[in-house]
Amino acid sequence: MKLSILALIGGVVTISFAHPAPPTHVVHEKREAQLDKWSKRDVKLNRDAIIPLSIGLTQRNLERGYELLMDVSHPESSNYGKHWSMQKIKETFAPSVETITAVKQWLIESGIAHERIQSSKSLTWLKVNATVEEAESLLKTEYFIYTNANTGKDHLACDDYSVPASIRHHIDLITPTIHFDATVRQKKQRRDLQGRSLKVHPVSQAHPNPNAVPQPAVTYNLANCYTYVTPDCLRALYNFTNGTLALSSYGIVEYTPQAFLQTDLNLFYANLARQIPSATGPTIDLIDGAVVQTTSKSFDYNGESDLDLEYAIALVYPQKVTLYQTGDTVEGASFNNFLDAIDGSYCTSGGGDDAIYDGIYPDTASGGYKGAETCGAFAPASVISTSYGYNEADLSAAYQTRQCNEYMKLGLAGVTFLYSSGDYGVAGNGGQCCTKAKCAGGTYNSGTTGTFNPSFPATCPYITAVGATQIKPNTAVTATAPEEACQTVIYSGGGFSNVFAMPSYQSSSVATYFTSHKPTFTATQYNNSQTVRGYPDVAANGANYVVAVDGALSLVYGTSASAPTFGAIITLINEERIKAGKSAVGFINPTIYANPAAFNDIVTGGNQGCGTAGFTSVAGWDPVTGLGTPNYTKLLAVFSALP
Repeated sequence: MKLSILALIGGVVTISFAHPAPPTHVVHEKREAQLDKWSKRDVKLNRDAIIPLSIGLTQRNLERGYELLMDVSHPESSNYGKHWSMQKIKETFAPSVETITAVKQWLIESGIAHERIQSSKSLTWLKVNATVEEAESLLKTEYFIYTNANTGKDHLACDDYSVPASIRHHIDLITPTIHFDATVRQKKQRRDLQGRSLKVHPVSQAHPNPNAVPQPAVTYNLANCYTYVTPDCLRALYNFTNGTLALSSYGIVEYTPQAFLQTDLNLFYANLARQIPSATGPTIDLIDGAVVQTTSKSFDYNGESDLDLEYAIALVYPQKVTLYQTGDTVEGASFNNFLDAIDGSYCTSGGGDDAIYDGIYPDTASGGYKGAETCGAFAPASVISTSYGYNEADLSAAYQTRQCNEYMKLGLAGVTFLYSSGDYGVAGNGGQCCTKAKCAGGTYNSGTTGTFNPSFPATCPYITAVGATQIKPNTAVTATAPEEACQTVIYSGGGFSNVFAMPSYQSSSVATYFTSHKPTFTATQYNNSQTVRGYPDVAANGANYVVAVDGALSLVYGTSASAPTFGAIITLINEERIKAGKSAVGFINPTIYANPAAFNDIVTGGNQGCGTAGFTSVAGWDPVTGLGTPNYTKLLAVFSALP
């Protein structure tokens, strides 16, 4: 959402006063802390300037979402695998007629003519173009312009807003209000591919090691997997063989300007996957004006996509892999933009996308994508792996909850979502740690001290978070030889959420961890309430991957490698279930927590960060490597036994 600064502050203005909330109104949302990066400008707003208000209506049955998902995902449920259609999901969670009617009536009684109120096709939000005067009167608030110290961008926001107490339960949230989600449009400037306009963007979890590049004379085999990880090493580690079927679907998500090079894929096949014909590539779905750009080439542009696709394709071939390339080269994109593309109702539910975190289309910037945002244009693959992540503290709780609920809905549809858990141990992206307990206020330090900084979406209870391991030096590579937590170049992300409650499917495992191995860290360092979501759920190797990048073979590290590897194993299991006339596995967490013996338990290593040694890998689940690494044969037996 972009507003003209000239329209907002230009023209004749009158003195603005906040509208006090009458006794019939209650504060709906209030900003608890003013982040350091925002400053309030001392300007008066044009009372006739237009604010496009979006009112997110409360969806029905969200409180039952966990229960409904367990009904089709828990191994003891008689409805296991009976996934829902997208239409049933839409109908189940759509706002009630009572909610739509009540909010419309409030707007009309407040002086907003009926013909000015627009409803989305999914009926999950109402939109009104209101003047500043009308919006402030309606919400009993006062709007200001804030400047972001990091980007220089101006944003329209208020400190709090109120709605009638009688309809509060019908409203999820209203934007723009406290969330800084209306960007004030400024003079357009040219930007290169890296100059993306998202204020907060997902961070890749792939890392090169410039001091460790394979030599052309190296022979890759199982004897040197602890130095050079290849597809054959992973098959030996996790007890699976080359794929033979093409019955399911596997999706990899990338964010422009990250892009793969077909020449790199061909080089990889020639060296490490000779069963795959040259020129084999993914099926490409382009979202929001995305392009697979080849103008800029370096590890920063090609490393992530090359890694993800080379290993995904190699491990599931002949199954085709879908690439969801997301965002144009100017605006960029977020996880929400991708979710919009595979579920049209998500484009508008809960108020739609948020300009602070999401790409907003059409993109008005020079060179930006001028088409409408991609809504429901592509089908979701049965397994979707993403090797990017945010810090929880980067995002509002409301934003994270809305997105997390979407993963719940897609789980009902039978989709397995995998996210890398992060590469900085208990610290956040770039090794940053929080300055206050539970990351209150979202302020960071350099990472030598401070509070542990959890990752999102890894902390969402409706996805499977994948941590990283490494092969012990000079260790034989077999399915029975355990690895250790990754401590080479990167450290497996893990810890405890400051936003999401602990789901019941992991409560026993986490309780055992605290009973037998309770960390000595204080509540100032991490959320030790023992009531919140722990992550990661599982792990896979994340060190010394041989990857073809920009015409050469390099070694790459990260949970960016772990997530697509684990996703390939779940895809192979789906192939076998579909061959047997069964459904894809869908949301796997309830089943894997109920069957820890299907994993190789990791009991050595840690995930240092924030000036500490971090958590330690121990017997059973731990916040470093989760349940451990997969044993394909055992996992296949578990899922094959289910209906």
